[in-house]
Amino acid sequence: MARIKIIDDDAEFAENLATTLSDAGHVVSILDTTDNAIQHLLEDPPDLLILDVMFPDNPVAGFDLARQIRRRRELKALPVVLLTGVNQQFPMDFSAADIDPQWMPVQDFVEKPLGKRRLLAVVKRLLKTPSAQ
Repeated sequence: MARIKIIDDDAEFAENLATTLSDAGHVVSILDTTDNAIQHLLEDPPDLLILDVMFPDNPVAGFDLARQIRRRRELKALPVVLLTGVNQQFPMDFSAADIDPQWMPVQDFVEKPLGKRRLLAVVKRLLKTPSAQ
């Protein structure tokens, strides 16, 4: 099936996601930091990126990385879903309604936690979507 990259600093959560996606037939790899993520994505481009927002060194690292991805010709069409608990930490009420080509250039915004059925539905939908913002 598809090659999916997960970038999330919560190792247990990322492993659970990877298991669910692997059981569904996908090839999954995990990074626990956004450091050098662009290089990893260029060297081993996935079909879909699942990206957290908050990381210990930068609470908006996922937003920053999404914008960097869109500036790279080689990665511009990569489907990205922000899968995050940012609204549990900060009262900002981010949602899919905030998706914007400049500020939040992703295909979907999903709140943690989410069930297996919802995860697989989001992945299936995004893998069918041919273009990124």
